[in-house]
Amino acid sequence: MKPTNQQKLILDYDGNSVVIAAPGSGKTFVLSQKIKQNLKLLLDHQGIIAISYTNKASNELKSRSLSNGEKPKSSFFGTIDKFNLSEIIIPFAKHLFGIPANEFKIIKNSSLSNEEKEHFEWLDRKITLEELDEEIINIIKEYFLKGLILIETIGVFADYVFTNSIACQKYIKSKYKFIYIDEYQDSGYQQHQIFLKILNLNITATAVGDLNQSIYAFSGKDSKFLLELTENDSFKYFKLDKNHRCHPSIINYSNYLLNPKTELIPVDNNQILFIRTDGNEISIANWIDKYIETIQNTFNVKKLNQIAILTRGNRTGQIIDENLNSKHRLFVSNALDINLNIWSAIFSNLLYFVFDRGHKFIDVIEVFSSYEKFSSKELKKLKLYKQNLESIAIQEPINKEALKTEFIKIAKVISPNTSSQESIELLQSVLSNEIELNSYQSAEEDEINIMTLHKSKGLEFDVVIHLDLYEWILPKKKPGPNNDFNNPIYDNWTQDVNLHYVGITRAKNGCILISSTKRTNYEYKQKQGKDSEFIWDNNIKELRHK
Repeated sequence: MKPTNQQKLILDYDGNSVVIAAPGSGKTFVLSQKIKQNLKLLLDHQGIIAISYTNKASNELKSRSLSNGEKPKSSFFGTIDKFNLSEIIIPFAKHLFGIPANEFKIIKNSSLSNEEKEHFEWLDRKITLEELDEEIINIIKEYFLKGLILIETIGVFADYVFTNSIACQKYIKSKYKFIYIDEYQDSGYQQHQIFLKILNLNITATAVGDLNQSIYAFSGKDSKFLLELTENDSFKYFKLDKNHRCHPSIINYSNYLLNPKTELIPVDNNQILFIRTDGNEISIANWIDKYIETIQNTFNVKKLNQIAILTRGNRTGQIIDENLNSKHRLFVSNALDINLNIWSAIFSNLLYFVFDRGHKFIDVIEVFSSYEKFSSKELKKLKLYKQNLESIAIQEPINKEALKTEFIKIAKVISPNTSSQESIELLQSVLSNEIELNSYQSAEEDEINIMTLHKSKGLEFDVVIHLDLYEWILPKKKPGPNNDFNNPIYDNWTQDVNLHYVGITRAKNGCILISSTKRTNYEYKQKQGKDSEFIWDNNIKELRHK
């Protein structure tokens, strides 16, 4: 692939940079090419830090960065929580606090007793490093010495260790020469602080994101940190605003959604259309069944897995899953995927290896250690276990107990000192849930994808069928003071506009927006279905197919 002029400017620049990248602008291509360039300059004991928002995005970036046989050397690919745990907290907190009595276990605040929760009331304040007092530090220390780390404290804990451990700073400075953070619009305060402190170690830093794709404010993420970097004199500011993926009419529609004053691209036809069915979500499933062949023919879709049905929440996805006759696959998240125990990450990656042919075994074993660091004896074991997995995978039905046994054997080789009964229980839960288990397998060529808008981020399809476009649902709102339905309050209009924008821009050739005259609420009761404000605001209908 030949770089565009915009992409080439970024690839040729070797200083700190912040890149604002629109959907379909080739940001992953640029990131992977820059990483390839960096790896050529590094010694074997040196590496790059590449932070992605999800494990899946991290695996893709790593795969593309090493696509020509490049050696990762001592690089880190993963999420910010994994970096904070594996490179800062676990190796260096013991220098400040002492040696833990037990193997590490990552827990949630919600799993604590009510009495223990009182020790962590300060968590609700999204505390900063400057606000940590001696009492709070002692609480974190007490739990650390028990081998317990709360998920909610990882950010501020890592910031504390990094700031107070000279050994940690020296280690990061000597090992890493470049740091990349993707999806920076979804950074939280602590991730932003760690990034700036690593920058101050004279490590070349690159942040990439899109202010219009910020959709995780509910979990404390904020696009203002990306905006700050664009105004920071330490960074050169680049734009990747040419969408090479979507049909021009989809680009027009999505940009107009954000700003009605946007300059429109001349187009012969608009490939976004709006449908309202008579009935509830079941009527939508029936409509899709009736017109799926027409959709394929209209947009020249060769394979059904290039069509995605996107929903605001899991409830609508489940209703469509239960009532759609066309072959399809429902994708849902699960507790194993988001659990931060090392064994959980290994198990999750092993499930992708077993059920998705696009995942390689080496990506599993290099989650927390490079291939070269395993002894010949360990590699021999891993080779045997891989063969066992491949034998189990072709059985019908798959022997799930045998699968779990092999997973545990592999985890004991990859990370023997972080065994976790919680991870084993979460694995068992996934193996017992067919819907969760099926989510690890890519849709077959003759299956339509069903997933949430949040889960679709970073993906692309020939055609997107965008659901949940109801008043009160997207954008989300609630009655005003004294239960005043005539003067409702929007939860976060900007975040919901961004979420709608993300859904539309997953489509390359066509986007079908669907509402219905009735909808199902969270209690599974039928309500009147009114169209979302996004369907009619600012006369946007003029940019849809008539």
